[in-house]
Amino acid sequence: MKLVSRTTGQEVTPGSTVHMQSGPAVGRAWRFEHIVERPDGNHHVHVTRVSGKLGRVPRQFHPDVFGCEITIDITWRRSVRNAAHHAWTKVDDYLLAGAFALVPLAFFEQYHLAETITSSLGFGGH
Repeated sequence: MKLVSRTTGQEVTPGSTVHMQSGPAVGRAWRFEHIVERPDGNHHVHVTRVSGKLGRVPRQFHPDVFGCEITIDITWRRSVRNAAHHAWTKVDDYLLAGAFALVPLAFFEQYHLAETITSSLGFGGH
């Protein structure tokens, strides 16, 4: 995720200063820290500013307040890598489940009528 300025089209890096462009405190300077994803799916900008006795005061605002927007960039390589990882995880799980399913079958064949089954099918060799 990137914070991109609408006026310049450039990415705003963490630690840089952003100025409010709307709201009651137009022009107030804040330091951009990081992007926060809210539980409702919206993204907000986590910013801080110096305040006399309190030190740095943290706040979270919608990116529109600073004249910015959040872009989510997923490259095709990352998408393919995620799909391959997901597919391999499923295959690995099913192979492990198959191995565990063969264990009871092996015990059954060893202890319950294994000689009778193999001799009736003609695999006995005697």
